[in-house]
Amino acid sequence: MFIYEKNINKKICKDLILLYENSDKKEYINEKDVKMTQSVFHISNPNLSDYLKVLNKLIKQYIKKYKHINYGQQPWTIYPNIKIQKYQPNENYGEWHSESTGYRGNNNRLLVFSTFLNNIDQGGETEFFYQKQKIKAEESKTILFPSFWTHTHRGNKTKETKYIITGWCTYVH
Repeated sequence: MFIYEKNINKKICKDLILLYENSDKKEYINEKDVKMTQSVFHISNPNLSDYLKVLNKLIKQYIKKYKHINYGQQPWTIYPNIKIQKYQPNENYGEWHSESTGYRGNNNRLLVFSTFLNNIDQGGETEFFYQKQKIKAEESKTILFPSFWTHTHRGNKTKETKYIITGWCTYVH
């Protein structure tokens, strides 16, 4: 429930993978249940413009479906930093987590978006704990969902290389 799935143009996905691969600001994360490499891009980056146009359309569709998301809420928008992540075989974000936990730095998150940038044949799903749902990693599939504990999730391992772009919609203060 409240997990919205739509596909975007596959050319945008290929362009985002190239953007990641050409980035000179990759950061390797190697923690207990989290292993991946990521690059953070500001939404003003012109290479993100096609993705952001499509993402904004999907957010409007989400709002239309779940209209109460705007009732009694502070204004909100896409957070200025977006992450493109690459998972090598057997890497993943395996820790169960939510995106808004009340801590400084993530307490303004309202909505999460993720787009799978390539196809994964086995594994690599985004798994939701309470919904007992696994979203298959398919090129161009974009998911939007609430950032709270109700949508605790993790990324499952795969034997393939996986690319994903992800970020948040946050309250504007």
